[in-house]
This record gives sequence, C-alpha cells and structure tokens, in this order.
Amino acid sequence: MSARAILLAGIAAISPAAAAHAAPAASLPAAFAPPEDPVMISRTVVRSLFDGKEVRATRRYLVWFRPEADGWRIEGELRDVIVEVPPALEQFAGLERNRTEPGFFPILLDSSGHLKPRAKPRLGDGSRARAAAVGEMMIAGATTSLSARNQANAMLTQVVMAGNNGTAWPEDLFNPAQAETLETRGIALPDGSRGKIEIAVRAAGLAPGNLPAQVERIVRTDLGATRRNSREIWTFELLKP
Repeated sequence: MSARAILLAGIAAISPAAAAHAAPAASLPAAFAPPEDPVMISRTVVRSLFDGKEVRATRRYLVWFRPEADGWRIEGELRDVIVEVPPALEQFAGLERNRTEPGFFPILLDSSGHLKPRAKPRLGDGSRARAAAVGEMMIAGATTSLSARNQANAMLTQVVMAGNNGTAWPEDLFNPAQAETLETRGIALPDGSRGKIEIAVRAAGLAPGNLPAQVERIVRTDLGATRRNSREIWTFELLKP
C-alpha cells in the first residue's frame, strides 16, 4: 500500500476536506426569520476511501435562535454522535466519537442569517494532534521509502492543520440565496504537482428567509493518482412543542 493511500485512509475519518468552503452566493439573500421553536440540526460527513469503502460520521445538535441587535445568536448542545467505519479504522472512529467542541456555541449570524467570523479561532481539545500522531505511526510502519513517508507526512500535516479552526460550515448555510453553487480550485501537492478540488453546494426545500430542509456539500478531490469524494449533509428538523 502506498504512503498516500495509507494517509487518505487514516485522515478520512477525522478531518474535513482541505479548503472545502462553499462558494459565496451571487444573489442577495432574503431577510432571515428563523423559527422560534427549537431545531434539531443533523450534520453527516461521508468520506470515500482509496479502496472504495466509506466512513460516515453524524453529529446532531439541538439549537435555539435568539434575536440580537445586529442579527441572531444560536445557542445549542450536542445530542448525539454516530460514527461508522471499516473495522481497520476503528481507532479513528473512537477519536471522532470522543471529540469535544469547546466554544462551538454560540454561533453568531448577521441579519441575513449568514455566519459571522469568529473573533478567535477554535482551539479544539487536541484530538487532531492525536489523530496526526496515529497517522504518522501508520506511515512510519509502512514499507515505503523515506521520501514517500515524508511526502505523506507533509500531506497529513496540511490536512490536519486545515481543520484547526473548527469545521468550516458554509457561510450561508442557514439562509441560502441559491439552490446550487459550484467552485473549482487548484491545490499544491507535497511532491510539487498540482491537484484539483471541486466543491458543489446544493440546498433543498428553500423558502426565502427560512431554514432550508437540507444542504449538501460535495467535494471531489483529484490528487493525480488518487481521486475521492466526500459529502456533508445538514438537515434541519423543527421541533414543535
């Protein structure tokens, strides 16, 4: 197995795709009017592995929207974590199940329902550092050249560090202005070659100013010899009293 294949298998369960940000919507969103009742937000991440298998992780949050002078404040709590992986990746699944999200709430929105930038990055709880260490041990134990291991370690560091500021939710997740956006960008690989990332964001059940029923972000990554897809699906369920 190549060092790159080992790396992709390891990081798929615990790291978001590098640079996986939705393209900004071209049109102006409607004024945001979230529900007064609590909402269950479910976010499912699906990563494809080099061998065609998938890992799937779901986090469910119970949230409330509180009005503020210049927008909205989302308060909430994590209610459930479900992680499904092939048996060989169970150690990574354990990291994800036990991962905490200090400072995740509150989430601040502007008057259009768009995410505000956070004043300080999320520091996390060290789970990504532990994941990086496990990945490096897997690479070191593989029968690959020193050069290949160094390249794989560089890619691992790039991907893990890309997630240190927390998960990059689409800026207009709560009030999309368009049903679909598409963005393509090039990325530099450790061996000097170029890869490509294509990001599509699709929203279903749009009602101007209201929460969508579902938002899906599809990331297609082309690393030359390796191609894989990842998906993130957010669903919004209104909980009536």
